[in-house]
Amino acid sequence: MRILKLLSAPLLLAIAWTFLKIGIVFFGGGFVVIPVMHRELVTNLHWLTDRQFVDGTAISQLTPGPIAVLATFAGYLVAGVPGALVGTAAIFLPGSLLMILLSRSYEILKKHDAARKILNTLIPVIVGLLAAAAMQIGRTTVTNWVDIVVLIVSLIALIRFKVSPALLIIAAALLGWIRTL
Repeated sequence: MRILKLLSAPLLLAIAWTFLKIGIVFFGGGFVVIPVMHRELVTNLHWLTDRQFVDGTAISQLTPGPIAVLATFAGYLVAGVPGALVGTAAIFLPGSLLMILLSRSYEILKKHDAARKILNTLIPVIVGLLAAAAMQIGRTTVTNWVDIVVLIVSLIALIRFKVSPALLIIAAALLGWIRTL
């Protein structure tokens, strides 16, 4: 009970509102929401630094449900366990409610040509969001020649050789550890 007294209700409401907004656009997979989360948590609210966001994103990619883990991580950094719980619940609330409401209409919608065309038209926008987020994060975190080499090797490994992102994250962590020796 003492922990809840230390945290202000307005802060928890702000966390809930932020993750509800993020959850509204959380359609099409986890990578789609990463640029939105970065804009809200780092750029607009300054709750996380670029480094914290990148670290949280990297760690979350090693787990099932990476966006839930990232929401939990960010909520925890802002307001401890209550923030983690609120952030995690709030990011999934809009999608869960929408699925409940649309579940009866699913069979009709999936056969509707206009609905399919609308969703297909969103794909280039999603690619643009991801590219913009990558460039914005990269400007502040890729700062030396080793980072640039790791970036290029990672892109080649992902695109050409279809290496698992989790494997790349583990390899990068090992490289970072070796660099500290």
